[in-house]
Amino acid sequence: MNQIKLHRVVVGPLDTNCVIIEDTATKDAIIVDPGGDPDAISERVRLTGTKPVMIVLTHGHVDHCAEAASIASMYGIPVAIHNDDLELFDQLADQIEQFMGPVAAARFRASPHSRPQVILKDGDSVAFGQASGRVIHLPGHTMGGIGLYFEETPPVIIQGDTLFRDGFGRTDLWGGSWEALKKTLRDRLFTLPPETRVVCGHGGDTTIGREKAGQSF
Repeated sequence: MNQIKLHRVVVGPLDTNCVIIEDTATKDAIIVDPGGDPDAISERVRLTGTKPVMIVLTHGHVDHCAEAASIASMYGIPVAIHNDDLELFDQLADQIEQFMGPVAAARFRASPHSRPQVILKDGDSVAFGQASGRVIHLPGHTMGGIGLYFEETPPVIIQGDTLFRDGFGRTDLWGGSWEALKKTLRDRLFTLPPETRVVCGHGGDTTIGREKAGQSF
């Protein structure tokens, strides 16, 4: 029997997949990548009856973490990120200015935003209720990108923008490296069981086996 249940909320102007990961035994949950629409996220929490205990950011791009501080304040919970993307998180206002203009950036700068309090590293365990996910460091799209891997049936990894259905993350944005991304795909993601369900940062799910078979680099 699977330990977790996933609740997807598509948020923000780039249709980011915010994922509420519920421990079915206790209803404790973590919220992954609250990149927008905090009211929609909180409404899904209410409807599912889950109890958020932590926010986890797969990487530091604004479409995945713009509302991390507001959601954290709403529930009184910490925010977790990999150390290599702390600088990106600190530059959220600059990212907003580039994507949405100076007025939106000024509004963001005027609102309170605390830094993540939990620093994640490869191999860490993120526990909530009776469930636990393993942190896998996935540099490439950003240098501090991560995935959360769960030993379910089949296994599942929630991994932001590193791998997509029929593609992979851009490397021309803040913190990107094509060489690092290729190594991550080969050595970290494509070594997972082929039946592993991949929950992507945008769009639909895929599997490790499907995407590995479609790559030629």
